[in-house]
Amino acid sequence: MGRLRFKTLTFWLTLGISLIFVAVFLVVTFIQSRSVIEEQAYTLNRSLALRYEERVTDYLQQIETEVLTLAADRTRIETLYTQSPGRLETGFERWEESHENRRYDFVALSFFESGRCLLSLSYTPELNQLPCEQLIKQHGSFQYKGWKLLEVGGEQLAVYSVPLYLHDSGKIVGQLLSGMRLGGNRYLLSSILVKSDNLRHLALFDGDRVLSRLQPELESSNSVMAEDLVLSNGLTPLGPQLRIGLLADASAQRQLRDALAETLLYGCLLALVVSLLSSFLLSSAVDRQLQQLISLTRLANRQSNTRWPQSYIREFNLIGEEIIAIVNRLKEREQTLEGVNQRLSQNIEEKRQILQHLMQTQERERLRLSNELHDDMAQLLVAVRMHLRLQRQELEQARLPQQNLQLAAELIDNIYDTVYDRIRMLRPYELSDFGLGVSLTSLPAVNLLEQLDYAVEFDIEQSRPLKPDLVSNLYRIAQEALSNVTRHAGGTWVLVRLRDEPDGLRMTIADDGVGFMSEQNGGVETSGFGLMGIRERAGHLNAQVEIHSDHGVSIDLLIPPEYAYSFVDLCEGPGEAPT
Repeated sequence: MGRLRFKTLTFWLTLGISLIFVAVFLVVTFIQSRSVIEEQAYTLNRSLALRYEERVTDYLQQIETEVLTLAADRTRIETLYTQSPGRLETGFERWEESHENRRYDFVALSFFESGRCLLSLSYTPELNQLPCEQLIKQHGSFQYKGWKLLEVGGEQLAVYSVPLYLHDSGKIVGQLLSGMRLGGNRYLLSSILVKSDNLRHLALFDGDRVLSRLQPELESSNSVMAEDLVLSNGLTPLGPQLRIGLLADASAQRQLRDALAETLLYGCLLALVVSLLSSFLLSSAVDRQLQQLISLTRLANRQSNTRWPQSYIREFNLIGEEIIAIVNRLKEREQTLEGVNQRLSQNIEEKRQILQHLMQTQERERLRLSNELHDDMAQLLVAVRMHLRLQRQELEQARLPQQNLQLAAELIDNIYDTVYDRIRMLRPYELSDFGLGVSLTSLPAVNLLEQLDYAVEFDIEQSRPLKPDLVSNLYRIAQEALSNVTRHAGGTWVLVRLRDEPDGLRMTIADDGVGFMSEQNGGVETSGFGLMGIRERAGHLNAQVEIHSDHGVSIDLLIPPEYAYSFVDLCEGPGEAPT
């Protein structure tokens, strides 16, 4: 996948941020507007429910007025009270028919002393099965005046009661009950309904139970659940149980919601177009400045007198001037560092040549010292040893004490062994007589490692003639490496490998010790100077050296054929002796 240009990245980033803001704005606006519309609709339904509750109260007051008018006709009451049972019913009907405005559904007249009870149901056929005596009994107190909610014969009734008095004596002789049927009373709901209110649903509730329901013609085909209705407070004379529930037509809210959705949609499209245009212009402007900055940076890298051209963006002017100044300073320092690097490289090369010369001189001096020790000191010690032996023979013949002579002979033997070891350390004769492979197995450090219970393994498969200078340097490298093992490794196994390979001569020395960067020695390179000498000698031999310290230490050198062998025959394979 290719890398995006900054212009493209800026464009998409700006556009994405704009779209996020637009989306958040749309969501928040939609939620808040919906909440406002729902709150407005609820407020409207609530106010209508209270208004319709007042209309129910007015309707009840009208019934109350009618009942009080009937009860106020005291002459007729006394006439009915004194009439015979046969004429009482006829008189009651004529009395009721004398009143034209009737809003009640039933009216009942009861005289306590005679036990007579009359009930008129002429306007409500549904109440034909309502017994007068049960209504009076269910109502209870005959002195009660006011409204009550009664359930008689499976019907929910709103009953208004007034006691009946005799005019002369003031004695309560009966009770007048009147009211209306609440269950299925569409007439009541139609009476209080106002068409201009545009109601979808109107209902009368007794607690949570629906008593009457009215669905105006304005209502849509969608059904309305009782829990969707907004209820009044229950402030009618019938008590808090009787409440009005309604739901107004939400066409105005729907139109407002549709208009708002349309406005938001077009606003979103407009914001999207503006975001696209703004993102494109912004990314293009920033990209032009960046391209100019990149071009001038490259130019300043080639020409030290480059200047930043002023643009209309102040920040880019400051950045450009600062970058050009930094590039110019880096250019000056680069030129200074080039001269320093040249002098440093020259000094390093001179030190390398001096070090190589010192190593060669050291090796020649060791050879000279070993020859002198071998030719002079060793011969003198041999001569002294011979004279001491002759002297001991003479003393044996004369039977004289030989203790001092024996001590002198042992001392001369120790001196001779010490001088011989020093001669081998300076220049082992095996290098000249038997070659590098045999010399490696005879290193003094090998005997010391075996005394330390190391398992020393040799893997030598080398037969091609080597350069003399290479032999002595490889010998010294092996000597230093095995010396480091005896001092620092703390292991149990050492490998010394010398092989002719197609890529040249390879020598490997490895152990299973703690290594030179382990927790036991605190993470410190314990053989720093020895490894440094090994690297210097490897550099002198033009060898590829790899030193690892994972599980122990592994030193691997590979000398190319042109630097390893006395002559190179490309037709020969590794391990074949030249003919």
